[in-house]
Amino acid sequence: NTLHRSVAIRGDELLPPLSLAQFRLLELLHDANGAVCSRDAIVEAVWPGTEGIGVSEQAIDALIRRLRDRLAEVDDYNYIVTVRGHGFRLDNDPH
Repeated sequence: NTLHRSVAIRGDELLPPLSLAQFRLLELLHDANGAVCSRDAIVEAVWPGTEGIGVSEQAIDALIRRLRDRLAEVDDYNYIVTVRGHGFRLDNDPH
């Protein structure tokens, strides 16, 4: 649910809701249907209009880590896959 930034994994809702940045990242990865999302695409989706100015690699990595931690609260499956040298993709089929 985009309006409330609510996310459910196998019927279990993440509470509290994701931060706006976390939700935008998850939405980008989800909408890519398993395709790899580049760091540039992540910056554009999460921090629109900044053109990456002031957004460090560390900021992106920290956001990925926080989102992984939040998803792990509900399911310990690693949904966010790092594709070295390319970016990240969502593996949305754990079973």
